[in-house]
Amino acid sequence: MRCVCVVILLCLAAGHPVPESRAQPVPGETYVETIPGTDVSFVMAYVPGGTFAPGSPATEPGRGADEGPGPVVTVAPFWMGVFEVTHDAYAVFRYRRLDADTTAVTGRVYDVDAVTRPSPPYEDPAHGMGTQGFPAAGMTQWAALQFARWLYEKTGRFYRLPTEVEWEHACRAGAPTAYAFGDDPAALDAYAWYAANSGGGFHPVGLKKPNRWGLYDLHGNVAEWTLDEYAAEAYAAFTDAEAWAVPAHRHPRTVRGGTYEDDAPALRCAARRSSSLRWQRRDPQIPRSRWWNTDAPFVGFRLVHPAHPMTPEDIDTFWKKALAE
Repeated sequence: MRCVCVVILLCLAAGHPVPESRAQPVPGETYVETIPGTDVSFVMAYVPGGTFAPGSPATEPGRGADEGPGPVVTVAPFWMGVFEVTHDAYAVFRYRRLDADTTAVTGRVYDVDAVTRPSPPYEDPAHGMGTQGFPAAGMTQWAALQFARWLYEKTGRFYRLPTEVEWEHACRAGAPTAYAFGDDPAALDAYAWYAANSGGGFHPVGLKKPNRWGLYDLHGNVAEWTLDEYAAEAYAAFTDAEAWAVPAHRHPRTVRGGTYEDDAPALRCAARRSSSLRWQRRDPQIPRSRWWNTDAPFVGFRLVHPAHPMTPEDIDTFWKKALAE
């Protein structure tokens, strides 16, 4: 199965420009980012902007009471990871020995020894389900954000987690259906690893069909962190200026997409799930680890890169809000 992932990555990587090289990319167009000092790379796809109302209609089967629908909001274009962040990429951040004193930013000095990295987990975050080519899993939202901030230092390109609204917009790919491919859950087998076909574990990224914008595993495999604090009524406060529930507390935060353990309704584009302190139940540390959710091997993440340029001041302001610094 890993060979299939490599073939997919090589095909996507061939001949695609970085985002700044085009004024108006087409939906699904890709670029490849290689982590400086390594041979590890990942692929980002262009997600066009659009206007939609996040959430689901009252008639949608499996609908949760926290799904709005919300007010109509406008989503700016962005680039999103074609795949969930893999173990291969996260390991460069996690293990100092895999990193190098190399950055793509002219004039910037990067010091491997000065980087704060994830502490050793109490047990294998993947619970033995897989490493190379598999999604990185079991980290906290804070740890996922720290990976994105480290990646900015390495590449000079600003990466972060998607907001809930961005994630749902990318999942729908312009269609107002329950799933990226339509409304019939019987078709899920072709697009997702979930309770009916996963065998109780996650799988290498990219083995199922992508959505219309070339994004894989948005349904199932591992659930994905978003930027938002979870609140059942969060949509009520959304506006075009701020369609983001800025976090004020460590818990709960919102994950999307459903997991390899979930049934079809939890995989819908509008389905929401809150983080839980139970995800660290077996962590013996006091206080609990900021890096790992010992009991949540079913949660990973996917990166986004805004299409519009951001100033260093904008980026600094973002990190202060996202990390409550």
